[in-house]
Amino acid sequence: MSAQIEEIFEPLGIRWVDALRANPRAEFIPEQAWAHPDGDDTGRLINRSIDPADWEKVVGSNVPIITQIDDGRAPISVGGDGFYTSSCSMPSIVAAELELLGLKRDDDVLEIGTGTGWTAGLISHYVKHGRVVTIEVDEEIHSQAVRNLARARSSALPVFGDGMLGYPDGAPYDAVHVTVGSTCASPAWIAQTRPGGTVVFPWMPAWSSHGGTFVALRPLGDGTAVGRFGPGCTFMMIRSQRDKEQFILGEDWRERPARIDPQRLVGEWAAVIALAATLPGVSCSAGANGGGFILYAYTDAAAARVAWNEDAGDWIVRYGGDRDLYAEAEEAFTRWLSLGSPAAHRYGYTSTPDGDTIWLDTPAHVVGPF
Repeated sequence: MSAQIEEIFEPLGIRWVDALRANPRAEFIPEQAWAHPDGDDTGRLINRSIDPADWEKVVGSNVPIITQIDDGRAPISVGGDGFYTSSCSMPSIVAAELELLGLKRDDDVLEIGTGTGWTAGLISHYVKHGRVVTIEVDEEIHSQAVRNLARARSSALPVFGDGMLGYPDGAPYDAVHVTVGSTCASPAWIAQTRPGGTVVFPWMPAWSSHGGTFVALRPLGDGTAVGRFGPGCTFMMIRSQRDKEQFILGEDWRERPARIDPQRLVGEWAAVIALAATLPGVSCSAGANGGGFILYAYTDAAAARVAWNEDAGDWIVRYGGDRDLYAEAEEAFTRWLSLGSPAAHRYGYTSTPDGDTIWLDTPAHVVGPF
């Protein structure tokens, strides 16, 4: 039993600590995995058969454990040279989401994204008198989770399928626990949850280069759910949203000076929420590039690139397609400033069958497109 992980769960109460002791994280991690212990950006392989002490130390620490790369097409040993596609989440993030769920002993729970099966094991032990269904879209990961949960003697029911569709055969649920990032709440999660229940999912907006935040929603019973933003988080995206067609900035582009430093448009989380609400369908990636900073904004029909130009002594925008996406982002940021730069805790979220909206202070004050 990891003392570090137990300490993380202690504020949640003794029932969660008991669930943790009955489902040690180490029992759900494969012999070989990839991790970034001690803030190591590069990451390294952990191998139980070669160095069991190191494996146990890393697995027992507060770091995510990567368990699959490139949807299983590449060996785990390629690490960061591949694309991380499944993991066992960081224990502190797991604890934060479980706290938002607010589970009761007899709750029926649907989990989206089984992964290793660790969180399904924790939840099924915690609810005791309720049912837990956990759904996984990757067949290999699902099969491994089935074995892990059977070894742990968990009552959780692992199902192979598309989590965006939920699992209607087990509905209604009191809570939906989503362990994959999504740009929106699935209507199926809301429809399959009892009124007054809780749906918690990692909201990972398209306009963000720094992850996302938990959203905790309470269904009303008519397909609508309303809630607030919670603590920040970063999750792998749900697979149906992972690969998006992008407009490539080719030869036919225009150029102009930027009005606003692009670092400001992604540097404050409250501003990111406002821009994501105002620019639906616009994706953003940004970060260091060759010692400088560069921002890309794109849809399937437009793109913009913003970078520092030494000769001009200014930030220069190159844009193409049917929109000047960076001009729209600048206007959205200015609108946020004009409202007094409202902090992130003032924003809320409403999900309906017709789409989701973000609001400021009350659901009546929707932050929407221009």
